[in-house]
Amino acid sequence: MSDNVMYDSPTEFLHDVAGAGACVAQSVIPRDEGGYVCACSCERWEVVATSREEGLRLAREHTGSSAE
Repeated sequence: MSDNVMYDSPTEFLHDVAGAGACVAQSVIPRDEGGYVCACSCERWEVVATSREEGLRLAREHTGSSAE
């Protein structure tokens, strides 16, 4: 991966994320049965949130980038 991910292709980014084992990418994905599955590329964090906003808040909290 380059020093700036804006110059990486999506394939390069995903390849680096998959092998990183670090908190470099989080996801908030809607579930068919309601709620959102939230996970991190570190593979040590996965939760279900009631809303997208809650999922984003939890992801920020997980990575320590929360403004609160």
